[in-house]
Amino acid sequence: MKRAEKESFVTEFTKQIEKSQAFALLSFTKVDVETITAFRKSLREKNVRVKVVKNTLAKRVFGTTPYTTGLDADLKGPTMLAYADGPDVDPVSTVKAIWEWADKEDFNVSVKSGAALGGVMTLQQLKALSLLPGRKELLVSFLFGLKHHPTRFLFALKDLPQRLGYGLNALKEKKAKEQQ
Repeated sequence: MKRAEKESFVTEFTKQIEKSQAFALLSFTKVDVETITAFRKSLREKNVRVKVVKNTLAKRVFGTTPYTTGLDADLKGPTMLAYADGPDVDPVSTVKAIWEWADKEDFNVSVKSGAALGGVMTLQQLKALSLLPGRKELLVSFLFGLKHHPTRFLFALKDLPQRLGYGLNALKEKKAKEQQ
């Protein structure tokens, strides 16, 4: 790459990283083409992009972002960067998509560290974030919680007159038996 190409790459990639809600630094060794293509394709379907970045260029990119400290130690060896494509992509789903592949036995890519929710995260923190429910799951459970109590209240309102009717009917049958 020539100097002008490197500068334009750094400015464009910096914009993408600043817009991203989450990213992870990955280390890779001896990965065949089919596997890495399947990896990229499955992540692309979940709005996660993957780039192999030279460590010197990555240091320049992170030098202008809030993630300056904490990531320099992990920029050694072959480095691949998986990041959320856009500001509206859920950081939890991004990390989950990466961990789905990182947990596979025959996949020679490992997570070094990363960032999510505006801060640098260690390997253990990213793993913990991947275990949380995503935005969609949280919204569904929240809406279910909102719906649950009014529904129970309405069933209670319906149940009370019904039980009163059963009680009055039982009393009527009892009186009818007594009169016979």
